[in-house]
Amino acid sequence: MKSDVIIIGGGPTGSSLATFLVREGLDVLILEKTKFPREHVGESMLPYCYHLFEELGVLEKMKAQFTRKPGVTFSNPDGSQASHWCFDKVMEGPASLSFHARRAEFDQMMLDHARSEGVRVQEETQVVDVDLHAPDGGVEVRALFQSQKELTFSGRFVVDASGQDCFLTKKIGNQQRFENLNIRLALSAHWHGSNLTPSLANGNITVVHCGGEKLGWIWMIPLKDDRLSIGLAINMDYAQAQRKELMKEHGARGWQTALYLQEIHDAPLVHDILKNATMCWDVVSNGDFSYYAREKFGPNHAILGDAAAFLDPIFSSGIYLGLHSAKTIAPGIVQRLKQQDDSLLRTGYDSLNRGYQVVEELISAFYDPSAIHFPELSGSADHAFQQMKSSYTVYHMLLAGDFFNQSERYLQVIRALKDPAMIEKYKHLKGHAAPEDELRLCMIQSELM
Repeated sequence: MKSDVIIIGGGPTGSSLATFLVREGLDVLILEKTKFPREHVGESMLPYCYHLFEELGVLEKMKAQFTRKPGVTFSNPDGSQASHWCFDKVMEGPASLSFHARRAEFDQMMLDHARSEGVRVQEETQVVDVDLHAPDGGVEVRALFQSQKELTFSGRFVVDASGQDCFLTKKIGNQQRFENLNIRLALSAHWHGSNLTPSLANGNITVVHCGGEKLGWIWMIPLKDDRLSIGLAINMDYAQAQRKELMKEHGARGWQTALYLQEIHDAPLVHDILKNATMCWDVVSNGDFSYYAREKFGPNHAILGDAAAFLDPIFSSGIYLGLHSAKTIAPGIVQRLKQQDDSLLRTGYDSLNRGYQVVEELISAFYDPSAIHFPELSGSADHAFQQMKSSYTVYHMLLAGDFFNQSERYLQVIRALKDPAMIEKYKHLKGHAAPEDELRLCMIQSELM
């Protein structure tokens, strides 16, 4: 049987794209290399996911199954400086309250929903080759089922939604680094029995900034069932220097876990949270991220989500970028297959590229030691906030996920906040509002929703 579209990867990008495409009458097959559920990092989501969940038809399931997220707390390592960013200050209605979700459960829910919409799914099927030049102008996909049985699938169009595997991107030789972003190493695990701060207990993701040669950060995400996801992202040069020392005692298999524990306990705020906690998930490593595919589509293929571009996950943008990409590119795939017209694919990817540029600039500003640090900014709604709300609103909306609607305006503001004169203009607001007052506003929003 020949499919209209074969999608490599059954994660959130692939499953949401498949759902949008079958609603347009296309026959869609997902090939997923693993058997769901499977663990994955990236549990925190942006408020701009809310209406996409609603459109996909999974919003009520999200509300029933997962933790709510009212905002973001940025902190220095000992917690003496922190700012609380509450999404309800810049977004009206229920969309301002986002979600944290354990990815094993979330990804399973999304894939099952795609099935319920009519998508065909074949798990434990790892794609090993793609022929973009099949005799009939379509594609042929070769795969291994359960690592043994060779299978061949024919389609009119193939989509690489394989995440950081970047299957098609690498096959084409199409991958480049984001020049403004350093190579980093990410290490993460889950914990039970943590002593949550009021911010974490309220649902805020907490981001602890690690300066100096580490050039990184620690994330803490409160999940259901007494789980706290804690991850570390640090400069690869620093990680490699530590590797040389830690391997002497912990060996090739243990140095990453040793580095993870060393760094999270080196931050007093995190150390206090974990005093009586137990790690309940082996440390997961992701390295050498921040890349993009130069060319993201052709006559019979497209590349989406993390396979198309992956940025430092500091602002929890991954799932939203994947879902938004699926919604944006689905009409272009439909137009290409039904009318042999690439115009919607072209305009869709132009929009996505501008949005990714905004995220890249925002991440670059976060790590720039000459720019304003988020832990030093206040997100309060008092008089000073009202005076400066145009610029604060930009940052708030970016933290909520508004990367695409006014990308040029946002790029101007982000770049302006790297200017020394602008820094002096805004620094007087540091500590203007008491952190407990800001948190109270987040909590009120959480209670109302």
